[in-house]
Parts: sequence; structure tokens; C-alpha cells
Amino acid sequence: MKILIVEGDSFYAQYVAEMLQDKGVETTQVQSAQDALNADTANYDAAVIDVMLPNDPEASGITNEESRGGFCTGVAVARRLWHKNQKLRIVLLSSDVGGGEAETWALSKSVPFIRKSDKSETLVQALNSLGLLGEKQTPLAFIVHGHDDNTLLELKNYIQNTLNWREPVVLREQPNAGHAHKIDCVFVLLTPDEKVISVGSNDEKRRSRQNVIFELGFFCGALERRSGRILLLHKGPLELPSDISGVVWIDISKGIAAAGEEIRKEVASFASL
Repeated sequence: MKILIVEGDSFYAQYVAEMLQDKGVETTQVQSAQDALNADTANYDAAVIDVMLPNDPEASGITNEESRGGFCTGVAVARRLWHKNQKLRIVLLSSDVGGGEAETWALSKSVPFIRKSDKSETLVQALNSLGLLGEKQTPLAFIVHGHDDNTLLELKNYIQNTLNWREPVVLREQPNAGHAHKIDCVFVLLTPDEKVISVGSNDEKRRSRQNVIFELGFFCGALERRSGRILLLHKGPLELPSDISGVVWIDISKGIAAAGEEIRKEVASFASL
């Protein structure tokens, strides 16, 4: 296994190299866009690329417009490396400043996007998810939920203690885009958290919190609704979204344990991860 590290900060590049070398991975470090593009991609299994790289447009052929003034140089490098070797696996690195357009591109291409402030385990997990480190890991789930904390705790317990998966990532009213590349599947808890009365009618309906519906829409786009990676767990009298198809629906009105066997069957494909 050999990984190309494209990083302008030589100290951080050395830190990443040592971390990977401790896991038996051979690494090569380069510091600029032109040096990365001069590398023979056939010799590498993957490239870890900083989004903001030193770039000489005349030497690399990457214009200031394409690099977005230097904020997306790493994306331009990744595109070119892929043109040379479509089997090359890419991981993007970014500081906490900027990275918006680069992160959007990474998400659209299912490329892990890692912030340098994240724990080192995050980069290791990203590389492992691409099959680069050969470390066996149990699946990782993301839970989107509303106000029903009891059902949330019941689901967490089922995931960790019955499925024997890793501790799930739980949404607490915060952006999720940084987690999309890390997870194997998403559990969306649709619980009757809000009362709704239609204009001109006294009929009262129940619906899930709107942030839950928003996150559901995000993951339908990020993971593709027909990927089998999105499970909608609905409970009680509830107005369900009418335009959601191609995802897994499971009724948990009688509790997570009662629906456990159905959940297990739907996630069986992840057991081999």
C-alpha cells in the first residue's frame, strides 16, 4: 500500500506520514500542485490532498480561476490525478477556514473531506472506509431524530448492544455534511413531535420536526435514496412525507425491540463491512 501526501505544510505532512507508516503504509510527500501532478499515479493507491496548496499556474497549468484563488487548488489537483488514474482513491484535507466549495465537491464525488482539527482517528477511519488500511471495523450509523428521547436511546442501545455496531453519530440540531462520508447508513426517527392544523380546517395532525425532514432530504441526495442506506423508522399517528420513495420504511410504534428483526434484515448487508 502506497499513499501520496500532497500537503504544503511540511510539519503536518510529516505528522500524517508517520501516522500512516506506523500502520505499515508507504508514503511519499510533495508540497505543491505541480509536484503532485508530476507524480506517477500508477505507483500509488491513494492520495491525501490539502485543499489549499502552493500553486504556480505556469508550472501546473491550474489557473487562478480554476483554483478559486488558491482556495480549491487541491480539488483541481484531484480532478487531474483522477484523469490520469481513475482507480486512485482521494481524501481531501482542509483547515477550519474556508473549504465550502471544496467540501461540496467532495460530497458530490463521495470523497472523504477531513478537517485538520479533527482527531487523527478521523483520517484513519476515512482511509479505512476506502479499503486502504485493511482494518476490520463494524458499521457506523447516523441517527436523525426529533424530541422523542426515549426512542432515541432505545435505538442507540439496539445499534450498539444488539447489532454490535460502533456508537452511532447522533444529530443534535447541527449540520451533518461533515459526517456523510463516514457513515454506512442513516436511521431517521419520524416521531409525532409537532401538532399541525391546516388553514380552513380544524383537523389536527401530527408531524415530525421540520429539521428531521430537512436532514432526510439531505441524506436522500448525499447517499441516494435507492442505495438501501436510509431507514425511516416511523412511530404512532403521523403525517408521513408523500414524495419519498425508494427508501426503507419500518413501523416502530410497538418499540424498537419489536421491530428489531425487521431492522436486522434490512441492515444485514452492512454486517460484512
